Amino acid sequence: MTDQNVTTPAASDPSPTRRFASRRLAAIAAVVAVGGWVAWTALATPALPDFTASGDPIELPEDGTFPAVSIDEFEGILVGLRGQPVVVNIWASWCAPCRTEMPLLQDAADAYAGRAVILGLATNDDPAAAKQFLVDLNLTYPNVFDTTGEIRVALGLTAYPTTYVFGADGAMRARVNGGISEQRLAGLIEDALE
Repeated sequence: MTDQNVTTPAASDPSPTRRFASRRLAAIAAVVAVGGWVAWTALATPALPDFTASGDPIELPEDGTFPAVSIDEFEGILVGLRGQPVVVNIWASWCAPCRTEMPLLQDAADAYAGRAVILGLATNDDPAAAKQFLVDLNLTYPNVFDTTGEIRVALGLTAYPTTYVFGADGAMRARVNGGISEQRLAGLIEDALE
């Protein structure tokens, strides 16, 4: 007696093990594709914000001072520095990568003195904590404080720290989100000096 309700799998039907393996490979391929896109996006040069300093020139703050500046005063400082490259580094005292890179910025300020300017900009911070941060790290290059947050907004800040490089003509040439290495900083300054 033959049971007509019994079916046998066709030779072309994949086994459950093969179906699972195919799904697993598809999932791995999707993860690799998404991971590749995320890595490419993270490493891609970020678009520069539409920022051009204007206004009357203002001199750099005196050594040892840490003045609060408005967006107009910040732009005036940049206008006053035209003729030489300017590196603006945005930081906060609570930012661990900032603490790591600030000595590199001090070294660059010393190495490029008279040819380029390093300008620190503290924002989203307590002024007293930021001032103590400068003292603790023995930083002597000029630093200012963004009290309102307007400067960080105008520069399109998305991460702490962020470094902006302006050419001698005042045009923004580069932005580096996150910490910067000594080699990358030197390369950006050298490019801006050319």
